[in-house]
Amino acid sequence: MNQLRIVVMEHGPLLAEDHDATMRQLGLIDARTGLPHRDLLLDRLGQATAGVARGGSAFALMYLGTSPAVPGMSAQAMEEVMQQFARQLHRLSRRTDSFSRMSACDFAALLPGNPSVAGLMAMGQKIAAEFADRVQVHIGVALCPRHAHDADTLLLQARTALDQARQAQVVTALFEPRALPTPSGFAPLGEGGVRVTFQPVVDLRDGALSRLQITTQGGAPAQDDFAPTELGMSHPGQNSRKELVAHLLAVTDTALRSAVAWRQQGLVKRLSLSLPGRLLDEPGLAQALLTRLDRHRWPAQHFMVEAHAAAIAQRGGDVIEVLTRAGVALSIHDGGAGLSLHVALAGLDPVGEFRFDVGGLALLPRLEQRTAVVRALVALARGWGARVVADGVDDLGTLAWLGELGCDGAQGLACGKAMPAEQVRAWCAGHPSRLAHGQPSVDH
Repeated sequence: MNQLRIVVMEHGPLLAEDHDATMRQLGLIDARTGLPHRDLLLDRLGQATAGVARGGSAFALMYLGTSPAVPGMSAQAMEEVMQQFARQLHRLSRRTDSFSRMSACDFAALLPGNPSVAGLMAMGQKIAAEFADRVQVHIGVALCPRHAHDADTLLLQARTALDQARQAQVVTALFEPRALPTPSGFAPLGEGGVRVTFQPVVDLRDGALSRLQITTQGGAPAQDDFAPTELGMSHPGQNSRKELVAHLLAVTDTALRSAVAWRQQGLVKRLSLSLPGRLLDEPGLAQALLTRLDRHRWPAQHFMVEAHAAAIAQRGGDVIEVLTRAGVALSIHDGGAGLSLHVALAGLDPVGEFRFDVGGLALLPRLEQRTAVVRALVALARGWGARVVADGVDDLGTLAWLGELGCDGAQGLACGKAMPAEQVRAWCAGHPSRLAHGQPSVDH
């Protein structure tokens, strides 16, 4: 597996503008927001926790969640607000602070220097006030070493504090250990098992069901359920990592147990599962997944795993290589990080599918530009003998447009929302394209 290492040699003093230009060139600054890339923030977080362990200064981790204050705000309008919001964060930050965009509407901030709680609360109020007419802002705060000493736990605590702020309807909440609601998007293990749902991926050539993607409570793919810690951890906490592996395997077990009957009835032929990026080098994970496929008598060639391109480039593909040798297909998700570059660096073969999020196309002002991007992705996939699937397709017009441009599949509200296992049979029975074609289509 090829690994990427970048060494920057400096000759003489490096000016601020030269530093920023170099960071952009290396992909360490998000071009959309001008903030450090998520991977860079996570790497700095790992370094900061290691520094505290060596007796260094305490620091705060903030997790900022936003939602539209005006109902019906379009995706493009929300993206413009998020970019303005990112610029405000950049203005408010000190040279030593690190702000980064973690997802479409969430940001994180690493604030070194042992900031006071009162100062953090005041900062949160200032951040929220400027955008009160456009977005609602809630902020969760976790402190190192007061709350935890490792990066994984701090991120989980900051997200939990964000949920606590939303529940209490306050701008900023400090992590409260006595109240531990499950962070949004993380499906807990309980007496009833893992709360697994399934979301259809539809074939755009004939409208038939291509496969069901395994998701968890709330409809987020299993990979995103474990965000934001999926990339870039230098020293992930071992307990958290073990818990993540156990959770992923439990999700897989529960999903396969439900899907076996659907396969026997000819309703569903393929499943897919998103792999958390920080488990792509986890020893034994691939064999554990293959053991579960064998236990439920699910053919490996009818199973697909998905991983983000940036995670593959950074972590390597040891797990993926074992799975693909066994016949499991691979789907690479762009994640907005430059698909072709990361695929070239990873050197993986075979690749069964490329995925991209149509939400990113809203940044392009003209239809001609959006069309050119999609056609380029399709051409890239064809060169690898892979399919192209679009995520986040929420309307029929976009669905038809993507089909005309050569996309093979789509996932989103226009194709079907995530549903619990007990609703899958009814959805398959009522899906008109499946009935018209007699049986589900099979992926590449």
